[in-house]
Amino acid sequence: MGNGTDVAIETSDVVLMNSDFGRLPHALGLAKATANNMLQNIVIAIGVVLVLLASVFFSEWMNMSIGMLVHEASILAVIVNGMRLIRYRVRV
Repeated sequence: MGNGTDVAIETSDVVLMNSDFGRLPHALGLAKATANNMLQNIVIAIGVVLVLLASVFFSEWMNMSIGMLVHEASILAVIVNGMRLIRYRVRV
């Protein structure tokens, strides 16, 4: 390979390591699924924070330990939601 190949790999967004263009739909689908998953995770995180904030102001049952428990559960939900991408398959 030429000297420009290393520069092209460093500056490109997508690199095909061989001539198999059959994997390109998988890469594009995974990129779209990742963007959707990021949006879902942001909505989950902000939603839980807003619910916790509202419950602090408007309820008497919310204390520090319950708030921490709910927040940690939401973090686990975001992690599990992100792990769904491991099983990503192209829909035919």
